[in-house]
Amino acid sequence: MAAPTSSQDKSKSHPYFTQKVRLHSFHAQQVFDQGYEQYANAIFSLSVVLRIVGSDEQAREVEGIVDERMNKMFEDIRGEVARLEKLAEANGIEFNGIEYSNPKEVEAKISSPRAVRYVGLIREFDGMVAKFDTLWLSGVIPDGDYSRSIFGWKRRLLRLAGSARSISARAMVAARKKGISVDETAEVATKAETIETPTANTT
Repeated sequence: MAAPTSSQDKSKSHPYFTQKVRLHSFHAQQVFDQGYEQYANAIFSLSVVLRIVGSDEQAREVEGIVDERMNKMFEDIRGEVARLEKLAEANGIEFNGIEYSNPKEVEAKISSPRAVRYVGLIREFDGMVAKFDTLWLSGVIPDGDYSRSIFGWKRRLLRLAGSARSISARAMVAARKKGISVDETAEVATKAETIETPTANTT
C-alpha cells in the first residue's frame, strides 16, 4: 500500500511507520485491500482539516463521531465472538487446528493513531472469521447462515471506512468554502501546532 497522498501535500514530510500484519482469511484480506487505505487517507485529512474548519470544540465533536463508530464496531465484534464461543462450547467444539491455504502478510502505513485502530479492527475480524470457519466446517453453522454472517460483517467494516471518507469530504468542502486550499491546510495546521501543542487523550 502506498503512503497516504491524496489529502497530503507531497512536498511536505509527514511521519508514518509501517506495520506488518498477517491476515489468514480471504475475507479479512479483502477488507484490508478495499478499506484500509480509504480509511487511513480519510482520517489523515480529518486530522489536518478539522482544526482549520471551525473551532477546536467542533473538531473534537466530529472526531468523537469517528471514535464512537469505531468503538461500537469493536464492541459488536467482541460480542459476536463471545456468542460464537458459547455456541462452540455447547457443541463440544474447540477453536484450534484450523489452517488457511493462503494467509497473507500485508503492510499498513500508519499515518495517524486512528489508522492503527482500523488495522486492529481488521485483525479482530480475522480472528472472528476463524471462529465462524471452525463452526461452519464442523457443521454447527449452516451454509446460508455462514455466508450471510460473513458478508454482513465485511460490509459493516467497509461501510465504516466509507463513512470516514464521507466525513472527510465534507470537511474539505467546508475548508474550501473558507477559502483555504487543500495544499494550505497542512501549512496552517503546522503553524497552529507551534502555538499550542495539545495533550494527548489517553482515555
